[in-house]
Amino acid sequence: MNSFKKDVSKIFNHKKSNNAEPWTRAGRGDTIAVDDKTRTEESVATDEKGNKEESSLFDIFKSKDKDEPGEVASDDNSLEQFIPVSSTNKEIVRHKAYILNYCEEYEQASWVLHKLVKEAAFGRELRSNEFMPDPLVESGSAIPQDYSRSGYDRGHLCPAGDFRHDKVLQDETFYMSNMSPQVPDFNRGIWSDIENKIRSWVKRRQNLIVVTGPVLKQGLPSIGRRNQVAVPEQYYKIVYDPAKEQAIAFLIANQPSFELIKSFTVSIDEIEKLTKIDFFAKLPDSLEKKIETQNNTDDWF
Repeated sequence: MNSFKKDVSKIFNHKKSNNAEPWTRAGRGDTIAVDDKTRTEESVATDEKGNKEESSLFDIFKSKDKDEPGEVASDDNSLEQFIPVSSTNKEIVRHKAYILNYCEEYEQASWVLHKLVKEAAFGRELRSNEFMPDPLVESGSAIPQDYSRSGYDRGHLCPAGDFRHDKVLQDETFYMSNMSPQVPDFNRGIWSDIENKIRSWVKRRQNLIVVTGPVLKQGLPSIGRRNQVAVPEQYYKIVYDPAKEQAIAFLIANQPSFELIKSFTVSIDEIEKLTKIDFFAKLPDSLEKKIETQNNTDDWF
């Protein structure tokens, strides 16, 4: 993993200047992040047509051994049965820690799918905080510098804290394909609270399936010096317990809030209508209908 990061760093940071722009998150617990130690006005070379990726990046990546993170889909193939169905599923990317659908138009994922295991609630691995372009996104992912001086956090969709039991998997969550522009007080506040609450649930449940994403639509404002990264107005997070056949979903605006977490729960059906994504299409119809229409907070809180 370290050698891979060095290779990526050589390509994307070969024009580093001596002017450092420190950027820190004053968040809580495992959602605290520290940005790259140095900044440049533009750290990635572009060709005359503005193409985003240098072919050498993919040459390096493809030359890696099969056991490098990113080369293999999720360690547990059962994740495949939970892949959402959508007309926007045009670039599905499989990492070891999670699976996502990258939307080039918005320069972020429309959904990110991962499994939360009980070990994560007791893990003690420290965050790397090394944000990196995602070499598996063929259209070219956003880059760390797109968020520089934007006023927005690089908000994790699949939380780094959900992999505190495995350093390699946790490092994977820092690919920019897993980031979305979040208002700082939202990312470090209510969004962090929801992530922590879900990790508390896995202590008394078995594995949980989690789907997270922004609500993407035309006309959103954007940030980015090089890539136009859309700034979502809302985010969703869906949690499914296969053992108990129970689900809960959250829909929340990208803004600070002091409301109770419970107040943001909605049915999965509501999120599907808003996003045009079918989240559990591969499950039996009766089970899909059961979990997508329910909004019983008493099962969870």
